[in-house]
Amino acid sequence: MTGPLDGVTVLDFTERVQGPYATQMLGDFGAEVIKVERPSALTPDGRADERYQAPGEPAPTSLYRATFLANNRNKRSVVLDLKSAEGVRAARQLARSADVLYENFRPGVLDRLGLGYDELAADNPGLVYVSASGYGPDGPYSSRPGQDVLAQALSGLGQANSAPDGRPLPVGLSITDVLGGLNGAAAALAALVHRQRTGEGQRVHVDLLGSALAALSEHVVHLLNSDAAEPERRTAMHGHGYIPPPYGFYATADGYIALSSGRQIPQICEILGLPDLTQDARFADFAVRDQHREEMEHLLESRLRTRCTADWMQLMVARDIYAAPVLTLEQAARDPQVTATGRIVTVEGRHGPVHLVAPPARFSRTPLPPPTSPPAHGEHTQEVLSGLAVRSTEGSTR
Repeated sequence: MTGPLDGVTVLDFTERVQGPYATQMLGDFGAEVIKVERPSALTPDGRADERYQAPGEPAPTSLYRATFLANNRNKRSVVLDLKSAEGVRAARQLARSADVLYENFRPGVLDRLGLGYDELAADNPGLVYVSASGYGPDGPYSSRPGQDVLAQALSGLGQANSAPDGRPLPVGLSITDVLGGLNGAAAALAALVHRQRTGEGQRVHVDLLGSALAALSEHVVHLLNSDAAEPERRTAMHGHGYIPPPYGFYATADGYIALSSGRQIPQICEILGLPDLTQDARFADFAVRDQHREEMEHLLESRLRTRCTADWMQLMVARDIYAAPVLTLEQAARDPQVTATGRIVTVEGRHGPVHLVAPPARFSRTPLPPPTSPPAHGEHTQEVLSGLAVRSTEGSTR
């Protein structure tokens, strides 16, 4: 099992989430990913980068550790000092045989180190050079530090996710980092298809702000092409600025349940024992349900609170209703669907098993290779640089 990207080499100059998430996807799909790391394995706050638990150590408390483990499987780690002539020379040599170079420093950092696109493309015209940043390579914000929660703020995502009192809220995960990684991986693959047809590499840019706006396109397009106002988060259960109930999370006797279909209101009302609701003029169509959103949501929730989530789900599933229980992360990781489809995988780390989330895609003709553990800092430096020396010697004797 080699994966559809077998034979593709990715040179990975990425840190944190946006870039590593993208290169991990390419590694999942079978590419050889060589992660170039700084000589000092320190976290951003200066602590030693302990990527794995030592034997007998309690569960990891460092988010940085979890962030690394979650975004760096299927990679080899090479330590290079890019502030030294020797380190830059080795990086340039690696880039000569790479198919993709992926970096997520601020615009211009690698250019100043002599590892910009123009310099590397002169030696390797087929190189796909992906730069991921906060706001893109130009514009008034290009030199600002970019980070997930900042992109959520600038894109309107935080406001779209606001609390019922109007306070804007960031989404509870690094969502723009993940979206940026997905978009960057897709862009790299598109550039590889172009290179296969023409032999030409190219420069690719992807950024957090653009990725967030693209994800919000339904809201933005609706707002800019109609007389609609900004969507309001008017109730705690409300899940979408423009979609009236039933849509969102509703309390039950022991938890919460998600509902998502205005087309199934008669069936939902029948299950809930609210048949008269379908004859109520306040809820007759999309527009009036939006006007009377709070009233309908509280009627639905008052009934849902009378029974537990599992009971309601049994009734909903029997009628093919768009519904799901609202799970915690721990419950989600042990959910029967997640378990049956192998969404959690276990690999052997330096001090024992490491549990990771599996790649979300499957391929019928090119099954993905088994995942490998995220590498130790510099674990493959000697192996990779020895290979460079061998190639350099072979080249000089031809």
